[in-house]
Amino acid sequence: MANKKTSNPFSFVNIAKRKKQQKIVFVILTIVLGVGLVGSSMFWAFGSRSNMPQNSDTATAQQQQQSEESIDKQITDLEKQVKEKPEDLELLARLAGLYWQNGKGQQAVETYQKALEIKPGDVKLGKDLASTYYLMGQYDHAISQAEQVIKQAPSDAEAHYLLGQFYAYRGDDKRDVQKGLTELEEFIKLQKEGLDVDKAQQMIQSLKAENK
Repeated sequence: MANKKTSNPFSFVNIAKRKKQQKIVFVILTIVLGVGLVGSSMFWAFGSRSNMPQNSDTATAQQQQQSEESIDKQITDLEKQVKEKPEDLELLARLAGLYWQNGKGQQAVETYQKALEIKPGDVKLGKDLASTYYLMGQYDHAISQAEQVIKQAPSDAEAHYLLGQFYAYRGDDKRDVQKGLTELEEFIKLQKEGLDVDKAQQMIQSLKAENK
């Protein structure tokens, strides 16, 4: 049965241009890691905080320091909980999200991998890992992981949405627009309607225009 509603809505940010004037579009996901990646870590990861209202440089620095200290404390607390409950998938997923949010991408990846060792084939964990790989610039790993998820759950619309973007907007010379279009079209077929479908349609139009 087709998924009519993805669990995690997306937004898209065009943050840079490739050397050949091709747009790099990064997926900003609410990966539901126990923390919301969108609101905080993505601003942090791509430097978008400069667009946020600021009272003063000093106030901003203080807020950032407090935020970092808070994340560090959450990580420390979760690490202790994971030691006590090493097979708790919810704790592991939250810890992975906080690692990413705190700039510890490799630790996030390793934590997702550990969770998948406990529960192999978990679709959500697989998508979270694929998304983390992509945001780290490990495009081959991202694509491989997303393809694995689709083999397990071919009707998962969100997985096709991710894979389409991984193919079409990867920031290296292996970009494959045609495969990206195929996956985005499959997402639309499965999802049928909604904000993400509108965005996917816009992406398809842009990609086709770019490659005329």
